[in-house]
Amino acid sequence: LQRLHRIESLTMAVVSGRAMDDARERVALPDIAYAGNHGMEIEGPGLHRIHEDAARARPALASVADRLRDRIGGIDGVLVEDKELTLSIHYRRVAREQVHEVRDAVFTAVGDREDLRITEGKELLEVRPSVDWHKGRAVEFLLREMSPPAGVPAIYIGDDRTDEDAFRVLRDISSVAGEGVIVANPLPPSTAARSMLRDPDEVASLLEGIIAIAP
Repeated sequence: LQRLHRIESLTMAVVSGRAMDDARERVALPDIAYAGNHGMEIEGPGLHRIHEDAARARPALASVADRLRDRIGGIDGVLVEDKELTLSIHYRRVAREQVHEVRDAVFTAVGDREDLRITEGKELLEVRPSVDWHKGRAVEFLLREMSPPAGVPAIYIGDDRTDEDAFRVLRDISSVAGEGVIVANPLPPSTAARSMLRDPDEVASLLEGIIAIAP
């Protein structure tokens, strides 16, 4: 990524389900756009956007987080990650016979609230504000703000269910030559991505190839 960043003909952005500060700290590249919390917060050169409706849901998210810590905080391996605009409840390290308890607790804590919704990720549930915003919307916003030349290649690499929204946007958008690349082995039963890589090593090989041919 550092070598890509030095190529002036390329523009890079990071779109993540992680909180903005977390994503920025992990990637640690200056002067690029970061979309955190599935794009509900976006920052970069000339960019600063926080989804207003998502921000208004903060008290509701904090209340759900408190309830979950009381209910499932004692289960070994569970993590209730409060990312300000979203919650991620990780159960990858939870004993398989207790996963249903974690999932039930999340659905019970959210209940029938109209201001929050639950989505699925890899071994996690996410509680988000009920707004029409996701990684695909973030990609649309970034492309609109960055205004790339018509027909320019736009590659999006992702490995989670939440990346499918971005794959769909790149498949359908006409202003760029969009290419969604899913990282998975085996390939999931259905995906909107046009291309596949099997693991991070193959991602690195793709990036090396881009570096080699980039003008």
